[in-house]
Amino acid sequence: MTNIYPLIICGGNGTRLWPVSRTQSPKQFQKVGEADSLTFFQSAVERHRGQGYQPPVIVSAIRHRETIASQLAEINCTADVIHEPMGRNTGPAVLAAAFHLVARNPDALMVVIPADHVIEGDLNSTIMAMRLPAMAGQIITFGIKPRYAETGFGYITDGGPFIEFPGLRKVDRFVEKPPTRKARLLVESNIAYWASGISMFAARTIIEEYRKFDRFTADIVEQAVAQGLHAPDGLELNAELFGQAISAPTESMVFEKTTRISLAPLDVNWSDVGSWTAMYGISKSNEQGNVLQGDVIAVESTDCMVRSTSRLVTVVGLKDIIVIDTPDALLVTRVGHCQSVKKVAEYLKAGKRVEAEKHLAAAPAASIPLRKPSDALFESAGFQIKTARISAGASLDLAAGPHREVLIASGEVIMSTAQSFSLLHTGQRIDVEGETAVTLYNASQIEAEVVLLTMHQAERAVKPAPETAQVVALYA
Repeated sequence: MTNIYPLIICGGNGTRLWPVSRTQSPKQFQKVGEADSLTFFQSAVERHRGQGYQPPVIVSAIRHRETIASQLAEINCTADVIHEPMGRNTGPAVLAAAFHLVARNPDALMVVIPADHVIEGDLNSTIMAMRLPAMAGQIITFGIKPRYAETGFGYITDGGPFIEFPGLRKVDRFVEKPPTRKARLLVESNIAYWASGISMFAARTIIEEYRKFDRFTADIVEQAVAQGLHAPDGLELNAELFGQAISAPTESMVFEKTTRISLAPLDVNWSDVGSWTAMYGISKSNEQGNVLQGDVIAVESTDCMVRSTSRLVTVVGLKDIIVIDTPDALLVTRVGHCQSVKKVAEYLKAGKRVEAEKHLAAAPAASIPLRKPSDALFESAGFQIKTARISAGASLDLAAGPHREVLIASGEVIMSTAQSFSLLHTGQRIDVEGETAVTLYNASQIEAEVVLLTMHQAERAVKPAPETAQVVALYA
């Protein structure tokens, strides 16, 4: 029987799991539980290794290439990686993998696996049992018997058995994230399943069906694969072509339109871990109902989740509270309100706060000093130009003083004051008013260099001499 290629889709930002999940280090690459646990991504890969499976195919944003490589190395797994230059939803991602596979194996079977779900139970037996209908041209979605009326999930309703394929069901309809009353009716009907996000088909089948409903995207993704760059760590899709693909999920583009769709029920414990409440629900609790992860002490507290990644956290007299502590951000919320954490991440992003994008390492106690005055590039009675190098993970404190201009000559730094917080990249320049204390912090992995122009207050209104103007222009 044909082996199956697990296709691990690593898209999504997981904003409801902020502050652990960030744009540059999203949920799928975070630990499921304690510090020694696997990440969601690693768990998904491990779940589909061994007999009946080919090495996995990974589709992920190009910015995560180093994370993908390091996490695969940690579990000693080789994989075929496809790097997306930009996100275009699951439809183009699945298509890219299908074209990539069918070029080497026209009969390739694929099972699409989200990288950020938690599944317990015998999932693989059902998948292996569905190889025959998949080879026959069926597109198989896997459904979970609902445990409660969840409004944040999609549903699939059962349309009756497939006589020719035992265990396979027809699909009556798809219902996307229904309101509470409708979700309750679906659960009570006993013929509805949660859409797990897992699907299976032959690579050629999904290509054929995609071409029926969106030929443009199918053709443009095929070209993006053919004209991609084969780097040492995987295939980099052609950005100019891939960016033209219509951004849409496979479900709406194909599954909800095709006549080849079918349903395979799964008997497993499943969670898409879409919130901290869900994370609390899947984690092992103690006798007081508390989930304590990291260096945590809970006193007279019940039914809480407290997670610390860097320091001691203590809670006293709490109930139904979730506390998530990271080196640069702290979240405190109540169980049942965690879906709204996404609003915090959106607020941070709108305010261009760097905490929405990535984790900040703790700054060291000592800052990196400026070069000596003798190393100044230019000095006069009116102002002085200096340079400073800030090592990776280090900071530079600028005490309150005269008016200054800060230019980022190379790298990127975070500039923080008592009132603001900004991420500055190479070539950017910013004014710092007098009497404002500033910290420049290098959160990247490479050294940064900054140029500091310090003006004496009495000279600010004086027009610089010609030779002075030339020096300033060098850094404009």
